[in-house]
Amino acid sequence: MYPKLFNVIDSYNLMIIVGVIASILICYLYFKHIKMTTSFILDLTLTIIVAVFFGVIFACLFENLYEFILDPKNYKFTFGLTFYGGLFGGAISFILMYIFYIRKRNGKTIDKICIIAPSAITIAHAFGRVGCFLAGCCYGKETNEWYGIYFESLGKKVIPTQLYEAIFLFILSFILIYLAFKKNFKYNFIIYITSYSIWRFLIEFLRDDPRGAFLGIFSPSQVWSIILFCMVVPLYFFLNRFIFKKDINDNLKNEIK
Repeated sequence: MYPKLFNVIDSYNLMIIVGVIASILICYLYFKHIKMTTSFILDLTLTIIVAVFFGVIFACLFENLYEFILDPKNYKFTFGLTFYGGLFGGAISFILMYIFYIRKRNGKTIDKICIIAPSAITIAHAFGRVGCFLAGCCYGKETNEWYGIYFESLGKKVIPTQLYEAIFLFILSFILIYLAFKKNFKYNFIIYITSYSIWRFLIEFLRDDPRGAFLGIFSPSQVWSIILFCMVVPLYFFLNRFIFKKDINDNLKNEIK
């Protein structure tokens, strides 16, 4: 489509940068809203940048792993990215930064971070999908219907799965932002993981770029979607047991009174 804007700027990288800025802005506004210190916000911003850096590295590694499994004889290193790899690497690096950096400097804040983090992840991912559309990757199956878009790089009309996913993610991010700012809702991660894993599993059936296969049935992303969906219930109990335990105990005490 438009891999270079104005023949100068790489459109995909630009959208990634816009997405990261948007996620940092959402976090900044939320933590200002709940009156967290400037020092904490700066520490969190640094942590997000580090998480994004390692997320990109893991996204690239996962993509190359897929490519190698798909065709080991003709494998060549690529700088392509896969979302689940980025999510995995970003999550690990963020957790480590929280344990060894944020918590030591600011005390326990993970409960507040868990409320807004899904919104930040989702908005960044949405802009990333816009970047996919502009770059012409992650496209759908060929179609001659009105909803198809002609890709010059492919020489045919295809289903713009990138835009479908971007719209879905923007809507989801607005819902999560509302729940965080207006309701202080504690289980945004549950909503995010449940909705996105189901969405990603289904949208994969419309994808037509090289996907790889698992047992000849599902794409690697569908397998990861199934794994992610299966984590919903354990995550719910983990959040209650370790993240929001104090809030739950306080509510029980108030009810007893």
